[in-house]
Amino acid sequence: MTSSTSKAILTPAQALARYRDALNLRLSDDRTVVLPGLIATVFFERGSTPAVRSGILACFDRFEHLFGEHLKGGKDSDLGKFNKRTAKGVESIRRAITETPPWQEVSVVRSSATDQDTAAEYAIATLTATALPEDYVSPTGMRIAKGQESGLSYLKFHVPMDLVAAAHGLAQYEEMLRFVCAQLPVRGGYGGLSPILPFSFHQYLPQEWTLAQRFSGLEIDSYAFSQSQEYDPVSYEGESMSKMDAFYDYLKPGAKVGRYGYIKGVNWYTLLGELFIDRMGGERILRTLLARSDIAVERIGQCLLIRAGEFPRLGAPEEGLPEPYVFVNSVIRVLRNPAPDALHTYVPDLPSANAKATRVWEARFDLPDAAPLSSAPAVVPAVAASSDGTRSIMGGEPCPEAGWWHTPAKAGSRRYFSAGETMPVIEGSQWGVTFWQKSTDDTA
Repeated sequence: MTSSTSKAILTPAQALARYRDALNLRLSDDRTVVLPGLIATVFFERGSTPAVRSGILACFDRFEHLFGEHLKGGKDSDLGKFNKRTAKGVESIRRAITETPPWQEVSVVRSSATDQDTAAEYAIATLTATALPEDYVSPTGMRIAKGQESGLSYLKFHVPMDLVAAAHGLAQYEEMLRFVCAQLPVRGGYGGLSPILPFSFHQYLPQEWTLAQRFSGLEIDSYAFSQSQEYDPVSYEGESMSKMDAFYDYLKPGAKVGRYGYIKGVNWYTLLGELFIDRMGGERILRTLLARSDIAVERIGQCLLIRAGEFPRLGAPEEGLPEPYVFVNSVIRVLRNPAPDALHTYVPDLPSANAKATRVWEARFDLPDAAPLSSAPAVVPAVAASSDGTRSIMGGEPCPEAGWWHTPAKAGSRRYFSAGETMPVIEGSQWGVTFWQKSTDDTA
C-alpha cells in the first residue's frame, strides 16, 4: 500500500530513547510544560443524565484505582481553582460529577499536577453537556422540549509515554479505555500518542504544532473539548439555522442538514459509535473492510474500537507514516470532514493549526491518489442506514437473495435484484462505502 512498510518501526521505548529530549520542554524554573503521553479522548451522549454521570464517576474512580499514587491535584468546577487536593478535595470532585444539576455542566479534572501551569503526567477530565430545565419557545414559535441536551459531552485521560514503554503500562491504558467505553454511550473518539500541555495551555500551542509536524503519530488535542460538535449531527426545518421552524438533535430524513457529523481522523485507536458504523454500511461490512491480522476490531457497548497495530507509533521521520494508520484511514477516511475547523485558536505571528493547516494535517494519512472527500448533503437522505449489518451487502458483491433493495448512497435507488446479480457501487457518494439493504416491504 505504501513504501513506509520498508522503513523503521519504533516501539514506544525505542522512540523515547531516541527522541526524549525533542518531546519534552522544561523551562528555566525546572517546570515541565510539554511532555509525551498516550491520550484517549471520548465523546458521548446524555452527559446531563444521572445514569451517565454515574458512569463518569465510575471512570474517575477507575482511573484513581489504577494511577491514584500519582494523582495530587485537580479542580471541581469550571471556575474552580486548580490546586493540590486532599482526600476532602477529591471527594468534592466526585460530588460535583453526580450532584451537579442537569442544567449545569460538570467540568472537573483529576491530575498529577497541582497547578494549571505544569504539564501533568497523569490526568482525567470531563466536560458534560447540559439539559434545558424547562420547555423553550423561540420568538419564531419553535418549541424545544424540557430535557433537550446542548450536545455531546467529552472525557479525556492520559498517561505518560514512559509508562506505556513497558508492556504492563500499555495494558493498563487499554484496560482503562475499555472501561470508559463500557461505562459511557460513546459517539466516537480516538487514542494515541500526543504532546501533553499544561491545563493552561494556550501559550504552548506553537510547540504542539511543531511536534505534530515532525512526528505524524502525534495527535493535536489541546482543544479536544471543542471537537464534540464535530461528532454531533443536527438537522432542522426552516429558512436557515438562525430562522428555524423545528430543530432535531439527529439527522431527520428530509430535514435540512445543520451539522452532518464527522470523525476527527485516525490514530492508534479510533472509536466509532453507531452513527458512523451505520454510515460505513454496518458492523459486518466494516469488519470485512478492516480484516487484517494487525488490525483489531472490538465491540464494547455502543462503539467499535479499531486498533491499528500492536502499539502506538510516534511516526518519526525515519519511520515515515505508520502503515497500519494509513490502512485504517484508507477505509474510514470518508467519515472525516472535508473542511474541518481550526484545531487551534489564532496564534499571532507563529505557525499553528489554523483552518488551512488543520485540513492538511488531518489528511496526513491519505494516499497520494485518494479521492477528494465529499461534502455533506444539504438535505438528510430519506433512507438512513441500519446498524443491523445482517441484511446489508456491500456494492460489488453478488446479491444473496432476490428481492427489492435500496442504498442510502443514492436517492431513488430502490430496485429489484435477482440472486447472484452484482450490486452496483455508487461512486462519489457522501455516504462513503456503497451498501445495499433489503427492503422491509418486498413488493414493487
